[in-house]
Amino acid sequence: MKNDPEIPEKTACPYCGAANSLEDEFCGACYKLMHIPAEVRAAVKVKKILAAASPAAAAAPEAAGGRPAVRLWLRAALIAGLFLFYTRWLGKENYFSPLDYVNLPFHEAGHVFLGFFGRFIMFLGGTVFQLLIPAVCLVHLRRRGANLGWQLCLFWLGQNLLGISIYAGDAVTQALPLVGGGEHDWNYLLTAAGLIEHAAGVARVIFLGGSAIIFYSLYLIGLDAKNREPLEWGNTQGPVW
Repeated sequence: MKNDPEIPEKTACPYCGAANSLEDEFCGACYKLMHIPAEVRAAVKVKKILAAASPAAAAAPEAAGGRPAVRLWLRAALIAGLFLFYTRWLGKENYFSPLDYVNLPFHEAGHVFLGFFGRFIMFLGGTVFQLLIPAVCLVHLRRRGANLGWQLCLFWLGQNLLGISIYAGDAVTQALPLVGGGEHDWNYLLTAAGLIEHAAGVARVIFLGGSAIIFYSLYLIGLDAKNREPLEWGNTQGPVW
């Protein structure tokens, strides 16, 4: 590292090549794990603290300035947008979101791929695949260190539960149009499970579970932004996403 504590050493991200400080655990551009030893990051932080406490820094507090915390506010805007998206399920009883155009093919694929394991599993397969696909994406992105990616997949998982709750709540009235006609998944599943009289309650529990996951994903997005980007200073080099 350089001898001058006021200028933190920069290193290139091994994935995207963006310049990052050695104190960064994650890349400021692609959010992947930098694999910088903890002792190195700690040493750089100590140097910055000592530099900030020096007489020269006290005489010129603006010398280490930067631009506003752009990444933090972009994350805040993202959280606000996702929350507004969530409220659509509160304002409309049987809301069909744009994401459901993506979820529907996965739902139908579940019936096909799990149709060999008996009638009950075949009907349950649509719901299983709706949850399995975002869960697999979540695990993959988490292992790669792409925090925002897996947090959005967590939101996607919760959104699928909201859609499933609508389908389950329709088990008795069967007012929703079915792709290709046929038997109603949740009418069969709840009848087979002896819960058809409690369809509204089952739907409510699924909706609350999806809501909890969605709010947890929003919390993680906000917490990650706060931990990586101080409120007073923004990213001083490279892209913000």
